[in-house]
Amino acid sequence: MSSGKHRRPEADPLPDVDIAERLAAGQSGSGARTTASVASTPASPSVPEQAGRHETGPLPPADAGPATAAAAPGPTVIARQSRAEQRSARRHAARQRIFVIAGGLVGIALVAAGIWLLVRGDGSSGTVAADKPPTQHTTLVQLTGADGTASASALVGTTAADHTAAAVLVPSRLIVDVAGSGDVPFGETTTLGDPSAPAAALTDVLGVRVEDTWTLSPDGLAKLVDAVGGVQAAVDVDVVTTDAQGNQTVVVRAGNQLLKGPAAAAYAGFLADGEPEQARLARFDEVLTGLAEKLPADKAGVTTALTAAGAGSTSTLDPVELAGRLTVLRSAATKDALVSDVLPVTELDTGGTDIAYGLDTGQSAAMMRTHFPGALQQANGETVRVLVENGVGTPGLTEKARAKLVDKGYQFQNGGNASPFNDDPSSVQVSDGTEKSLARGREVAAVLGLPASSVVPVDRGQTVADVIVILGKDFKP
Repeated sequence: MSSGKHRRPEADPLPDVDIAERLAAGQSGSGARTTASVASTPASPSVPEQAGRHETGPLPPADAGPATAAAAPGPTVIARQSRAEQRSARRHAARQRIFVIAGGLVGIALVAAGIWLLVRGDGSSGTVAADKPPTQHTTLVQLTGADGTASASALVGTTAADHTAAAVLVPSRLIVDVAGSGDVPFGETTTLGDPSAPAAALTDVLGVRVEDTWTLSPDGLAKLVDAVGGVQAAVDVDVVTTDAQGNQTVVVRAGNQLLKGPAAAAYAGFLADGEPEQARLARFDEVLTGLAEKLPADKAGVTTALTAAGAGSTSTLDPVELAGRLTVLRSAATKDALVSDVLPVTELDTGGTDIAYGLDTGQSAAMMRTHFPGALQQANGETVRVLVENGVGTPGLTEKARAKLVDKGYQFQNGGNASPFNDDPSSVQVSDGTEKSLARGREVAAVLGLPASSVVPVDRGQTVADVIVILGKDFKP
């Protein structure tokens, strides 16, 4: 089987540069692997309410299949090690070949995106739309630190039908709008006390349905890596730890090597002084991909491996369901059918010392269509952005409306509180009086249980939303 295109995220050495694209190519038996990444502020979307979290560790042994037999010593083991080293070398080469692209490339990218849309067919060009892509499952994979915040995150989409996968790495300093909490760095959503908050926030900002989460602590990741025999990595810098007195200790030396659990966890979450966050995401991606490649090929074997992580691995999926998705990820990684990219962001001027990012909406939208075509938030076959404002001040009203809209595929945007509060009935505002706009407004009203008479054309001179809802006294959550 021919290998697919594998694009690996790389560290951006210039955090204030809008776009950095990394290109590298290498041969891998059945085909070529190409690595490229775009590092480049916020948009909006939504997610179904998440189920309770499951520890993937303790699992009844009855569900586990027979343990995979250990590889016999000899030439076969040496050959496997060589292949792992070759993969790691290609990743290392990809990270070293970084090109800063001038503004002209932005225009080329936009033209290419436009051509892609015309070829794909959007109903206005006269072309026939392609068959609907296979439905993807999406899992937000996060590595947390000692303080509970996510130091690294990857949105992973897996398609069981053809065993392909895509991963988009999300900076922890990306500013997201959490319904009920306001603007927060994405990495801090894991500390809000709501297990669904990270997935919901990412759904709203990207417009992709984020179904479930899988969270690993450093200890959980270390135990899981040890359970599969370690991961091969081209460590690009010395990984150091700093104690309370400021003394540094090197815990992993730079170089191409097989990393055991603690070393792999330290490398995956490491960010050196002065480095942009994209550097850590590239390391996390390397460990995550290496882990996927070393997982057992069958679901029962993966389920057994997950028990090693114990309480350091939690998910909104039960262990068997999580194992099913990881089996697809493993298959894609071993066939070079896993594509990885860093989410395009731009640096925000916060006036402080902490770096913060906003979403590059244009490039991000194109990336989501490319990597998650089967998980886009769409209602009646189109992307419909609905901004919701609380017009009466009742706590939790916006979140209740969000749940209804997201469940039907609408892209939610948090409008906060309307000003001033009043006792008026709800208003569903569309930009003009065309039948298309009015029909769209009536559909949104029906989802929220509001009468069709609440739909009114109001040109508020904005382009961030297709429909604006001001919740009034008649909204019954």
